[in-house]
Amino acid sequence: MCFGKAEPAPEYSFGTRQQRKLFPLFHPPNSFGNKFLPLRGSPHTGPGCYMPEDRYGLAYNLSIIPTSLRGYSLGARTAVRFKPIIKEKIPYSVMFQRVSPEEEKHRQSFAPFNVMVPRFRSYSKDVCCPGPGTYSPEKKPHPKIAWPMKFGSPDWAQVPCLQKRTLKAELSTDKDFRKHRNRVAYLSLYYD
Repeated sequence: MCFGKAEPAPEYSFGTRQQRKLFPLFHPPNSFGNKFLPLRGSPHTGPGCYMPEDRYGLAYNLSIIPTSLRGYSLGARTAVRFKPIIKEKIPYSVMFQRVSPEEEKHRQSFAPFNVMVPRFRSYSKDVCCPGPGTYSPEKKPHPKIAWPMKFGSPDWAQVPCLQKRTLKAELSTDKDFRKHRNRVAYLSLYYD
């Protein structure tokens, strides 16, 4: 009479919200339950369930001391006491993957093995990519202003200029004269 019938465990159907006896909180009556004891205490404690930092604790008081980034000065601590941990931003495995690659719709090629693809690529005939056929050698370049030169330096006797003054400072009239002279030289390329 010491060994009575054990009560049958309630059989819950799959997918119900009934309470089940799972390992971290309960343990089975076998060697697994004897070797790995379940958790004791409140099951609701965990990450984010603890008290915030103590306002009267040592770590909190040391973290709010006003500091600067200039280093030590006359025995006063002016640098950061606890340096922040540097976390390198390393790309993870799915960083460049799209969110749902199944939504991509690929157009099927009407020819097998892409045999209709052109054999040679067509290159852009742009000014930034010079090469054969991108420019005409007979085309004249734009005319440029050329002062009468003499071994690399202009012949200042033929270039119109103002009379020299004793005052070395440049006046606004000198600047306007220089602008007008350069404008006339530029327009003389296209108009007579």
